[in-house]
Amino acid sequence: MTIISVKSHGFTLLELIIVVGILGLLLAVIMPSFLNFRRNSILSTETQNVITLVNKARLSSMSSKEDFQYGVHFEADKVVLFQGDTYVAGAGTNEELILNTALTLSSVVVNGGGAEVVFQKVTGATNQNATTTLLVVGGTASTTIVVFPSGISTRN
Repeated sequence: MTIISVKSHGFTLLELIIVVGILGLLLAVIMPSFLNFRRNSILSTETQNVITLVNKARLSSMSSKEDFQYGVHFEADKVVLFQGDTYVAGAGTNEELILNTALTLSSVVVNGGGAEVVFQKVTGATNQNATTTLLVVGGTASTTIVVFPSGISTRN
């Protein structure tokens, strides 16, 4: 009597389907947490970038850099540091901070109206204190940035 041994190599279709199903389930559980982490990371980074630009404008005014005042202009998709007491779009001295497309600046409230905060020479104070909110597009996460009359900016 002869014994025939059959050796199988590779994976069966059922095994592959089970592995793909497990990977899909893990991805479905992990992906929302990853996207939420990514949005919060972008929000935190862009908030810090806006505050840094506001502080740069204030410090430039305090030091009377090139004998000018400096200010910040807020738009939905960007923040612009400008030289002088009024904002001029497209001026060569403007420094633009284009916000990540996942974010938008909403509810810009400037004391006295408009969308600009101008800092005084030497003191760095402002008459146009402002509050603005960085909002994640399609989400609920947000950060409020406040520019106080003293010129100091912070996030709430």
